[in-house]
Amino acid sequence: MTFSPSDVALVTSLRDGMNLVSYEFVACQEAKKGVLILSEFAGAAQSLGAGAILVNPWNITEVAASIAQALNMSAEEREKRHQHNFHHVTKHTAQEWAEMFVSELNDTVVEAQLRTSKEPPELPQNDAVERYLRSGNRLLILGFNSTLTEPVDTSGNRSDQIREKNPNLHPELKEHLTALCNDKKTTIVVLSGSKSEVLDKNFAEYDMWLAAENGMFLRHTKGDWMTTMPEHLNMEWVDSLKHVFEYFTERTPRSEFEIRTTSLVWNYKYADVEFGRLQARDMLQHLWTGPISNASVDVVQGSRSVEVRPVGVTKGAAIDRILGEIVHNTSMTTPIDYVLCVGHFLGKDEDVYTFFEPELPSDVNMAKCKPIDAPKLPTEKKAPSKLPATKSGPKSSQTKTPKPSPAPDKRTGNNHSSGSSRRASPEKVKEKEKMAWSVLDLKGDNYFSCAVGRKRTSARYLLGSSDDVVSFLSRLAKGT
Repeated sequence: MTFSPSDVALVTSLRDGMNLVSYEFVACQEAKKGVLILSEFAGAAQSLGAGAILVNPWNITEVAASIAQALNMSAEEREKRHQHNFHHVTKHTAQEWAEMFVSELNDTVVEAQLRTSKEPPELPQNDAVERYLRSGNRLLILGFNSTLTEPVDTSGNRSDQIREKNPNLHPELKEHLTALCNDKKTTIVVLSGSKSEVLDKNFAEYDMWLAAENGMFLRHTKGDWMTTMPEHLNMEWVDSLKHVFEYFTERTPRSEFEIRTTSLVWNYKYADVEFGRLQARDMLQHLWTGPISNASVDVVQGSRSVEVRPVGVTKGAAIDRILGEIVHNTSMTTPIDYVLCVGHFLGKDEDVYTFFEPELPSDVNMAKCKPIDAPKLPTEKKAPSKLPATKSGPKSSQTKTPKPSPAPDKRTGNNHSSGSSRRASPEKVKEKEKMAWSVLDLKGDNYFSCAVGRKRTSARYLLGSSDDVVSFLSRLAKGT
């Protein structure tokens, strides 16, 4: 069957599944720009309905009128309708579907493991401090919200909601953080989902690295913001989701939503508990059956929040690009032999804890897939390979260099959303990656991953609150 000579395709299914005929017709019409008349009961109506003429096949008069409309349609309108559907058909391929399926399957395995895993022990602070003092080159990866921020009452006070919208650094941390930043043997990275403006406000005076929006934007406090986002990151879904978030924000008192460069976040922490939970459930159902049903996005559920972001955008997926950029810019020569990763991260972002973990033995890797690996982005042909374990640690200087991550863009000024950008050459990217892995000489006992206020976690250890984080960092600072 050939569709290319046709002017109109009439699909009047009363019930069916995906309906590939509609997709095949659109794919064959790049030259002629034929019009698709599609039954509203067809499986393809949800994805191709915007560019097609939807009809009720039981209504003969409506079907006849639609045929007349299609045959008499102007060339300009035919072009617009075809381009809309052709873009969808060529973008949402079987390859992309398979990648999304595997990504979500891995996430499901991780979530199941977290539900059944035992509660990690409390951070052994004496051991962590002792190993910190004995190490020669330390890397501290710190979260921001609920980790370095001043405590906020969670009982639902309106004043605390205003304070949480403008998070501030814990007042008792400033002196200790300054001491840690001034230590030449210590590199500090604040890794947060917050916007760059929030991190600039709280950390501009310190000598450290800031990674905003889950690591998608990076800068040293003495330099400019750059983007570590992979190339061709699709953000076309944002406009179609804004009205959904606005709708539920207006109808859920004391909830709010935030538009970030790479995500949308709806927070109902201060709403009525039961009503907020019901609204969140309705929002998720609406998202899955409507705007994001065919989009390359992940829905990340927090304890009382809903976030939508592109597939593969996690803190763990960004940390290798961040590390490569830091090593390149600091001309680091001494191997990193101590890593501390502390934060109150969403379950989706806990791959940052497992990033520095030793690999499973090769025979175990052959038996089962390791679910904690960061899901690859749909635009990549192959996910960055994890390095095999060695006696010296999870990623040592003797292991092979992994496939380089997409090059970061330089952005001038403090606002990463504006200004011209440029991409580094592939040779420079490869050089950064080689440098990044060659300076990691991390023994298992010198890695401390610690979740703050989360008992279901893939981190090795726990700390109760930001006050406990401040107390621990003060001990590190006093020892430097």
